[in-house]
Amino acid sequence: MIDEEPVTAADLVGTRLTRVTAARHHHRQSATAPQLSHLWLHLEHLGPVLLRTPRDGLSFRADAASAIDATDATSTTDATGTTGTTGTTATTTDPADLPLTRFLGQSIRSVSAIEYRAGATAFTAGLALGFEGGRVRLLGLDGALLVVGPEEHLGDVEARLHEDTALARVVWTCSSSPSQWNAWTTGGRYLYFRYRHGEGSVEHFPGGPDPDTWDEEGSGLLARWHDGSRRGGIGLADFLVPAGLRLAPNSEVLDGR
Repeated sequence: MIDEEPVTAADLVGTRLTRVTAARHHHRQSATAPQLSHLWLHLEHLGPVLLRTPRDGLSFRADAASAIDATDATSTTDATGTTGTTGTTATTTDPADLPLTRFLGQSIRSVSAIEYRAGATAFTAGLALGFEGGRVRLLGLDGALLVVGPEEHLGDVEARLHEDTALARVVWTCSSSPSQWNAWTTGGRYLYFRYRHGEGSVEHFPGGPDPDTWDEEGSGLLARWHDGSRRGGIGLADFLVPAGLRLAPNSEVLDGR
């Protein structure tokens, strides 16, 4: 899913979105979401990150040079939305019809992988980015990069898209300074929740709740935010909203303090 460059999904968490540059497919349209060939997220302290799709799924990498070229090429498309025979329309900066632009100036609070499953076919289709004002899905499907806003639905495709964000079991381990929980998703992932001085975070550790295993490959940050307070404690329900997580039906919530 990720190109061999020093940018990971965890690197996106906590970065502020300052600008968006997009290049559209030539003569490709979708009734449900804008279809792009390339997308650059300009992130404070990280720089431009290029997202694209080889066919199914996303790749992303640091890409300052190409982002500068794309910004220099920014122009207005003609009435048909085309600019020639290059295969894409002109690149545009902060296009008004792209759902990401409503979150300019906000930090990415959470990142979660989106899986596509249909019979024997399964792959990581993209990412969901959580912001204070909502969330956006970035998907690579059938050679097109889709940017799907909070209110948009992809019809029959929706049933094949899955995020491992529902919690089957949560154990409260500390009530204040910090508030902490151990949690397991319905997909079996272990997550560590922590909240202190107004900052919440969610981390994934494949080895489970044993701290001696937390440096194993695959560990990573999934969410981080600051609510502007200096509180040392928070309730689980208030924690889950900015974390982009939810309790599954019939989930266990236990007090393990």
